[in-house]
Amino acid sequence: MSPNYSPFGVTSNKGNTMANRYRVEIYDANKLNDVTIYSEQGVDKEYLTELVFSNIRNFSGKINAYVFDNVKKKKITAMFLDETIVNFNKQMLNKASRIDFGN
Repeated sequence: MSPNYSPFGVTSNKGNTMANRYRVEIYDANKLNDVTIYSEQGVDKEYLTELVFSNIRNFSGKINAYVFDNVKKKKITAMFLDETIVNFNKQMLNKASRIDFGN
């Protein structure tokens, strides 16, 4: 019997080395609100930037983001945002989402 055999007749994903090949880790200075995302396709700088800025409200302080290749066992892309950049972008998001009905 093969090690990837399932009782339902469907092979499991355990033998597939390409599944979840890339791990994206995004965390702030406190590491309280860290985000980990797994991907089968590569993650370039543009996509990493999109992931960081779409989750920027969840973080406070300096943000570190890494893309880790699980097959090669090394970091392939990194992004670092200083606390001033994070605070500025959070302020812009708050202004953009605030609706002022008074004149």
